[in-house]
Amino acid sequence: MRSNVRQKLIDVAKRGGTITYGELMKEFGIPRGHRKPGVGIGHVVGEISEHEHSQGRPLISAIVVRANSGTAICPKGVPGGGFFGLPGIPSRLARSESDWANPQLTKEEQKFLLAEQHRVWQYWRSR
Repeated sequence: MRSNVRQKLIDVAKRGGTITYGELMKEFGIPRGHRKPGVGIGHVVGEISEHEHSQGRPLISAIVVRANSGTAICPKGVPGGGFFGLPGIPSRLARSESDWANPQLTKEEQKFLLAEQHRVWQYWRSR
């Protein structure tokens, strides 16, 4: 797990913010690498989120968003569809791997995401 990226996400969470995949890629030299297990930004962020979930903490990758992806429900942005393939996602919202590349989120997905973003911010602000 990339502990330096995890720490960056914690710092962003403590401020109640979000960060784009592109910002993380640039700052840490991580390639896009969609289909390269263990290499791309999605894998790095997903691995961190899985670790957080295994420790009973909120899915911190909820605050890693696509650039210019704010919606009426999630004004600070939304992650890619792969977020809904992580452990800790309610089964009714879980996506199969073939649907991870679909960036469109349903209203139900957005509502869950917003609640998870608030959980992340609240958790890390109190630490």
